Amino acid sequence: MRKLTSRQIVTEQGIVEGSLILDGDRISSIDPQPVKETEEEEAWAILPGIIDIHTHGGGGYLTNYLANSGSIDEIRKLSKFYASRGITSFLATVSLWSEEKMCEIMSGIAELVRNEKMPGAQILGINLEAPCFNLNKSGAGFMTPQWMPNPSRELAERFIQAGRGFLKYVTLAPELPGAQAAIEAYQKAGVQVAAGHTDASSVEMKRAVEWGVRSVSHAGNAMSMIHQRNIGVLGQLMLQREMIAELICDFIHLSPEFIQLMIQVKGCDHLCMIADASELAGLEEGVYNTQPRPVRLKPDGRVVVEGSDVLCGSSLFVIDGLRNLTQTLHLPLSEAVKMSSLNAARHFHLDHALGSLKAGKQADLILIDENFQVLETIVEGRTVYRQGDEIECNPAITKLKIG
Repeated sequence: MRKLTSRQIVTEQGIVEGSLILDGDRISSIDPQPVKETEEEEAWAILPGIIDIHTHGGGGYLTNYLANSGSIDEIRKLSKFYASRGITSFLATVSLWSEEKMCEIMSGIAELVRNEKMPGAQILGINLEAPCFNLNKSGAGFMTPQWMPNPSRELAERFIQAGRGFLKYVTLAPELPGAQAAIEAYQKAGVQVAAGHTDASSVEMKRAVEWGVRSVSHAGNAMSMIHQRNIGVLGQLMLQREMIAELICDFIHLSPEFIQLMIQVKGCDHLCMIADASELAGLEEGVYNTQPRPVRLKPDGRVVVEGSDVLCGSSLFVIDGLRNLTQTLHLPLSEAVKMSSLNAARHFHLDHALGSLKAGKQADLILIDENFQVLETIVEGRTVYRQGDEIECNPAITKLKIG
């Protein structure tokens, strides 16, 4: 049993001053009481662990591990790296490649999760952000039509089989031929479908919602925007109150004003903060000869296709988004953590156990200082990261640095 004390324990009911008691892998109780002047606080704030449902890597590690080291051990090391950024669980995002490679990666991740616990952040399942994109909105400098087939029931079933029960989330462009059949196949298998990398019209997006699309990937990026006579994907997202919007809050992918607008229109209960982090997240600036094209990590955290301003990921994390929301946009911390934890758990029907600090729930939490630096990350009641721990970045990434 362990007692954690803070003047800011962020719960579903608001911020509590007092103590949080851990018993094994569960939260035993949260006891509101004034913290005595003589009592040492564990942290400036105690938050529910971050659940990132859309992230590609960090520390030189990549969820598309076959494109990097080729070893599944890369995912284990990534989970440890994520814990140092306050992530307690995540969806391993498999991104655009050939069908064969994506199926191989999904099967590898599924077997890993089936057979062992991760040393840091736990994998909740697989997010397949691919391959049925609209070429006009492929984003990230991907001009690879050979990798972007139209959706179909057959293709969906192939991906479902490769995921071996761990495929939880798929992004596709719902205006493409065959989308309805694919969405129905995913729904039948219990896979959530998001619209993304899409040029859908307002009418096409509204129809996709009727078919079962319940969220939008990285809202504001790689999608049709609002026009006065066609409000596109973004407009329908705003109109469809219950739709969930993924939101990258690094102030790079989206302006602070765009994020403010989404919060005002959608409310914090319908927004999931994501990082969409690349494998370069957490590394030093420079040019890296990554595949299928070199990229540059800029001092401000932007990752762009070298020689252009095309964004292809972020080097920041959800914890940085929490700092942006609270310190710059002055969003209450209790509202911001809904976007970093609880809403993701609700969307994937895991909120009975994850996503908030509450007696009886799993002890997934983070302790932070006033600068949003992670002091400690606790997963299932055990400490998986403590400030000062040496976190290994992928040594192979240094060989790819060319400038």
